[in-house]
Amino acid sequence: MMPSRATLPPALLPALLAAASTLFGPSAAGAAGVVGRVDKVERQAVAVVEGQSRDMTPTGPVYFSDMIRTGGSSRLEAKLSDGTVLTLGEHAKLTVDEFVYKPERQGGKLGITVARGAFLFVGGKIEGPTGGNVAIRTAVGTLGVRGTTVWGGPIDGGFGVLVLDGLVTVNTPRGRVTLRKGEGTMVYSGRAPQKAAPWPEDRTKRAVATISFTPGR
Repeated sequence: MMPSRATLPPALLPALLAAASTLFGPSAAGAAGVVGRVDKVERQAVAVVEGQSRDMTPTGPVYFSDMIRTGGSSRLEAKLSDGTVLTLGEHAKLTVDEFVYKPERQGGKLGITVARGAFLFVGGKIEGPTGGNVAIRTAVGTLGVRGTTVWGGPIDGGFGVLVLDGLVTVNTPRGRVTLRKGEGTMVYSGRAPQKAAPWPEDRTKRAVATISFTPGR
């Protein structure tokens, strides 16, 4: 049974959004290149910058150019200083490689590279009223986002993208597709992205599971 074109099954949306439940107020990126803070960690996550690694722990800093990696059965949620929320599943690797934000101004610029694993992105103030300020680079191409909550990651033998809110354009070497709220696509090696369409409920549930924390963590 497929979900309706406009919406996902109501029980699933709260589970996805729970990974990014509370945004903190805007603040400038601090000294030493701090662009955010860790909110939650389940099991293991480390950051590597200039060959030095450190464990990521709740309330700990996220620095510009940190390469964040999660271990097996691990999860991490971090909040950037503009309110953007990033959640990673297991065996993920993410780098914030562009971050321009001034609290007194709308907009800015945010570039994120997700080299592997599943993620959930909830946009903050950098997106601004018209979007176009955020690029998420993945193994299959670049996601341009606008007013967005979006999941991405490996699933069913390919790479999936599912939009929970807003608008996402998936650009790959083989083609592009624009997704609206409730729509997803699959990208398989050497092929153009599939047409935008609601996902089967089973696939949506499995996507949710990749970025969900164990209750009580």
